[in-house]
Amino acid sequence: MTYRMPGFKFVDRGFKKSMLLVPGWATDWRIFEKLDIPFNYLLPENILPGDFGEAFGNLPDKMKKSRISVLGWSMGGFIAADLVSRYPLMFDEVILVSMRRRYDKDGINHVRDYLRRNAKAYLYRFYGSLFSETEKEHQRWFKNSLLKEYLGDPDSFHLFDGLNYLVKSRDSIICCPYRNLPGSRIIFVHGENDRIASLEEARLAAAEAPSARFISIKDAAHFPLLKEEFKDIFKLNVGTA
Repeated sequence: MTYRMPGFKFVDRGFKKSMLLVPGWATDWRIFEKLDIPFNYLLPENILPGDFGEAFGNLPDKMKKSRISVLGWSMGGFIAADLVSRYPLMFDEVILVSMRRRYDKDGINHVRDYLRRNAKAYLYRFYGSLFSETEKEHQRWFKNSLLKEYLGDPDSFHLFDGLNYLVKSRDSIICCPYRNLPGSRIIFVHGENDRIASLEEARLAAAEAPSARFISIKDAAHFPLLKEEFKDIFKLNVGTA
């Protein structure tokens, strides 16, 4: 992947409310290019997982006081939960997508070993597991728009840093990141065919957050954000712009 200086990019889409979008492991903000929900977008650029708190704290005061929403996908959900815990007065809706309850150290070490042996081969399998058999159109978009560049020159530093974040945080944030989330507008969203994070484990994670709602999306895998059912959440369950 190609990275630039760390920071946030604001995309004005003509809505009153804004949402911070936090990507998962081995991806960047471009994974949200086809996302269409009624918010302006705040997109992170080249921010390491452990640096999100400091980077967010450096946003202009005007933006921090306006109460934005946050959507974290996969590993980005853990980062989002951490940010909301640190800055509870700055956030409105909290959407956590494709979450696991925790990542075990042995499993992460196995991923490290695979990456050291053949990073491109492992990532190819990982990206393939983002979509279910019924999501061919979404998978084609990913393959045509992102796959070649993501695989072209895997950034080992960022890949390993993401894994290190999960290990270091497992006893503080990752083990029970949801118990102290403020407010009641917290929604967990999960694909029923997710092979990376099981539906059962995601339900257990959601159960740790007081007042959180859990929404499963039929025929979706680990990246359900492009499904029509995901868009419907913002019409029926979350306050829109």
